Amino acid sequence: MDRYIRFVLKRPVSVLIFFFIVTIILASGMLRLQFDTSMTAFLPTTDIEYENYEKVKEIYGDCDTFVILNITDKNLWQYETFARINDLIIDLEEFEDYNVSLEQQRISQLDQLLANQTITGEALLSHFTHDPAFKRLLARRLEKIGGDTGLLSSRIKRKLKSEVVSANELKSTEMIDEIISPLTSKDITGEDDTLETIELIETDEAGNRILPKTDQEFQAFIEKLRRNPVFEQGIYVTDAKGNITDLGIIIRFTDMTNSDAIAREILEIVNSHDELNILPQGQPVIYIWINDYMQTDLSRLIPLVMLVVIIIFFINFKSIRGVILPFATLTMSTLWILGLMGHLGVKITTVGISIPILMIAVGSSYAIHILNQYYADYDLITKEGKTDGLQHAMGHISLTVLLTGLTTFVAFMTLAAHQISAISEWGLFSAIGIMFAVLISASIIPATLKLMPHNAGGARFSKGMGVDSPVIDPIIRLMSIGAIHHYKKVMAVVLVLLVVSVIGLLKIKVDTELLRNFKKDDYIRTSAKMICEKYGGRWGFNIVIDSGKPDGVKCTEYLNTVSNFRAWLESKENKDLCIGRTDAFSDFIKTMHMAMNNDDPTFFAIPDNNMDIIDYLEIYSDDDDNSDGRIDRFEPYVDTEFQACNVLARLGEHGDTLLGTLGMEHIFTRISEHFDQILPAGYSYKITGHPFLMVTSAGYIVNGQIQSLLLTLVVIGIMILFLLRDFKAGLLSLIPMSVAVIINFGIMGWFGIYLDVATSTIATITIGIGVDDTIHFLNTFRYYRKLGEDVDTAIQHTLEVAGKAILFTSCALIFGFSVLGLSTFKPLILFGLLMMITMVATTIGALIVLPSAIKLTKVRLVKAAA
Repeated sequence: MDRYIRFVLKRPVSVLIFFFIVTIILASGMLRLQFDTSMTAFLPTTDIEYENYEKVKEIYGDCDTFVILNITDKNLWQYETFARINDLIIDLEEFEDYNVSLEQQRISQLDQLLANQTITGEALLSHFTHDPAFKRLLARRLEKIGGDTGLLSSRIKRKLKSEVVSANELKSTEMIDEIISPLTSKDITGEDDTLETIELIETDEAGNRILPKTDQEFQAFIEKLRRNPVFEQGIYVTDAKGNITDLGIIIRFTDMTNSDAIAREILEIVNSHDELNILPQGQPVIYIWINDYMQTDLSRLIPLVMLVVIIIFFINFKSIRGVILPFATLTMSTLWILGLMGHLGVKITTVGISIPILMIAVGSSYAIHILNQYYADYDLITKEGKTDGLQHAMGHISLTVLLTGLTTFVAFMTLAAHQISAISEWGLFSAIGIMFAVLISASIIPATLKLMPHNAGGARFSKGMGVDSPVIDPIIRLMSIGAIHHYKKVMAVVLVLLVVSVIGLLKIKVDTELLRNFKKDDYIRTSAKMICEKYGGRWGFNIVIDSGKPDGVKCTEYLNTVSNFRAWLESKENKDLCIGRTDAFSDFIKTMHMAMNNDDPTFFAIPDNNMDIIDYLEIYSDDDDNSDGRIDRFEPYVDTEFQACNVLARLGEHGDTLLGTLGMEHIFTRISEHFDQILPAGYSYKITGHPFLMVTSAGYIVNGQIQSLLLTLVVIGIMILFLLRDFKAGLLSLIPMSVAVIINFGIMGWFGIYLDVATSTIATITIGIGVDDTIHFLNTFRYYRKLGEDVDTAIQHTLEVAGKAILFTSCALIFGFSVLGLSTFKPLILFGLLMMITMVATTIGALIVLPSAIKLTKVRLVKAAA
């Protein structure tokens, strides 16, 4: 490290120019930075259960993920209302079936109109009156880019063209697989020993829906809806009196691996139809809201964190350089890591959102230590000359900062092998960011100090002790008294705290429920509750029941088994299963059986004869666009061999209590136990879907946490062992960090804070940052012991020098993380709160518990490092 510092001091201008250029290059990557709120980031993609889920998706489609639009209106049964609903559905259908020639014609005509130098937004829209769907899309885009009034500037024209091209590309993916609604749904009717598919809303020769207008036509439509029991709680909702009050639109998707674009488009379409009272819900919508929360909080909180850190810098150093230099280093390290993520295409997840906050807080701590050493050795630098003095001061502290950075790097890297990609990416890029912060701090500050005049500015300091502080100095004196004269009492208090914390630790629960990220009165929570009450659930999972033989589904015994199982799932006696609705292939057979018996509702059941089922399937015909042997409407429910049936179960809470991971695990366990009792010989089952995978993720969070903690403690203990060449010292160094981690988990357990993907990183951060304080203390303590001081004097001097810097850095961290309490996003609030508490714990651990442990164990720490 001495050689590097010598190089920096010899060529300070070149070093500053190099770092400036690298900053420009890396920072440009922030323009490419994106957010990832998809479920995939939190799923164990290498697990066998995930592979099973992908196989089920290949057969039945991505049918467990959907968006529900609930529509209500005081004039629901009016033509005008239905016309608006029809326009909404037409806008959605634009992203279901892609018409290449039509889209090419639209863009060509748009190009011609945009070539007009003096065209307004209104005039542009008037040219597409014959194409209302495209006209509405243009209106949405013009409003989005601010071109809905006045003449369109060249900039607005370019933006509009780009927006339309992006929408066209999204349409071409055909991500919407099916739109299920009262206006698009089909039913089955029977007449003269034939089964036919009928549309609830008929269409004309051009394919346009013929909407009801008169009261009689609406009454006939309502009777069509009520005729089939499958439609209730599916595409319409009734009140306590049985009156239809709401209409539902269910949007299913072909593949939701990257759901952000299509979910945003759906919300944009919904918001544009503000004359309708529409309530959107579903996992893709929740992801969008999470994304928006994250972006809003980042743009709002990062400046606040920086402001807090600047205040800490000024309080500490009371000089311009004491503010500008550390602020520059933490800004650069943040730009470097976020820019690198952008260049590599790594997206920010709900876990990764803490990375910039972490970089600001941790980067400031390294800068404070280096600058504090400058002021501590101010007289020495004056005496020896700027170059030699800086070489001596910066060489010593930069080595310590490097060692602390390496240990923090190792701590964070232990998460890089985590099975959940969101946590793995957080560990990797936090570790890289830490090394960026170390490199930048150890380069920029010495180089700039070499170029600046040697003066203290407004800072006041004592010889060899750094900057004086009327607040910090009394605290240091109290800590010295406690550690030197009352160390046994200190350790006794620590022991009591550990016992209480361990009891709390045993109460910790693991949860991966997304809605727990939001406050109870948040719109996301309240809308989810409403959808659950109306439609039986807000998301779903798959239960595949295999008959064990081809065409086994076409059997009365099999279909009755499925029907009885569904009835068991939805029964009042099993409310704890929280399943409000199921859909399956058996519904089609029941509907066919009813249709072949004059639409008598008593025949909405599985036929008694296998031949009836086979006959129904032979005489019934409908579209099979992909020619896989299954009618398109059957595809989400039965495989191509008619061997297995997919039951779609809607999952939702009753009341304000969220289901959570433990609740879902209970549901899946009960279903498995029930299957083990009822399934005939030769049958098998498979449960999968996002809720099931979230339970699997919870197991990985726990296992990953344990493995990461153990590995981190072992590796850091070994590193400090080699650094200090003392086995006892290696064990001793683990005390402050271990105490802080146990207290952190104890607080979580006692206060009911769940262990999830966000809070699971706190223990690693605690160790990574806590070891910095430990190394600073031990390295400085060893330095004074080598000078011949006794243990008490060495502890006192260590607290006066290293302790002061540790307290200032802890203040930066504590107050920096406190800003997260202003977040609207619950994970960030809890993250900030727990980090504040653990930073207090690690600071007390390093400055009181560690010296008390040294006194108690009589560890010498006088051997030289390698």
